[in-house]
Amino acid sequence: MAPNIFICLRNALCPLYWLEKGTRVEGKVSKSEHWDSPVPGTYRFIPGRGWHLIRRDDDEEDSNQTPVPVVYCRIVHRYLFASEMEQRCRYHKVVLRKDEDAQRCLFFRLDDGFTWVIGWDSRGKFIPGPYRKWCYDKETMTMRRMTSYESSSAATSPSTSRSSSIA
Repeated sequence: MAPNIFICLRNALCPLYWLEKGTRVEGKVSKSEHWDSPVPGTYRFIPGRGWHLIRRDDDEEDSNQTPVPVVYCRIVHRYLFASEMEQRCRYHKVVLRKDEDAQRCLFFRLDDGFTWVIGWDSRGKFIPGPYRKWCYDKETMTMRRMTSYESSSAATSPSTSRSSSIA
C-alpha cells in the first residue's frame, strides 16, 4: 500500500506533529487525601489499583497495616470498602417480564438492610436506574418485588437503622 501523501506532507511541514505524543508525569504518581467517608482517615490513590484506606483517624500509633481497598458504588453514589461491596452483592434468578425465562441478576442491598435493587443484568452490564425495590422472601428462598406497603413501612421502621460500615 502506498503512503498517504497528505499525512507525509503534514508530518513534514507542521511542527505540531514533530514532537512525541503523551503526557509525562514528574515526581510521585500516587496522591493522598483525607476523607470522612466511609470512615475518617487518610486515603491514597495507587495507580492501577485505585483508592485505598491507608490510616484511620482514630489510630493512635502509626502502624504498618495493609491498605484497605475502597470502590465507588454507582448505586448509592458514595465510596464503600471493597469487602462491604462484596457482602452487599448477591446473584439471584428472577423473572423480570411475563412469558420470559428467569434471568440471573446481581442484586445490591441498600442501607436499610433488607431492600435490594438489581444493579447489573444477566450479562454483567450496569443498570443506572431508576431502581425497583426487591426483598428476599425467606419462606420461598427467592427474591420478590416489594409492595408499596412494604416499601413505605420500611422507610419509617425504627429497626432499619444502618449497620456499622467499619471494616
